[in-house]
Amino acid sequence: MSQMDFSSWSREQEATFLVYEQHREDSQKKAWVLALISAAIVLVATVGIYAGVAPDDKDLSKGMNMSNLTKKKGTAAPAPTPAPAPAPAPAPAP
Repeated sequence: MSQMDFSSWSREQEATFLVYEQHREDSQKKAWVLALISAAIVLVATVGIYAGVAPDDKDLSKGMNMSNLTKKKGTAAPAPTPAPAPAPAPAPAP
């Protein structure tokens, strides 16, 4: 740490802040170390998950009937089914 004057205060007043400056530097070093360790752990976990977990191999088109999705030339569309006849009205009760 530099022992230079950084303000217009007297040396005695500036010396009282030396403890706080050292504490700040120590805290900053600890924070960087913890940040790097945390980043390394996340990186290892991410690479492990990416390399170790196989994706699901599902064939979603396996059960699809593709013949009803394409139009074939020369075939007519099926005739629509006629509507059912209406049911007869019930007889009035005596």
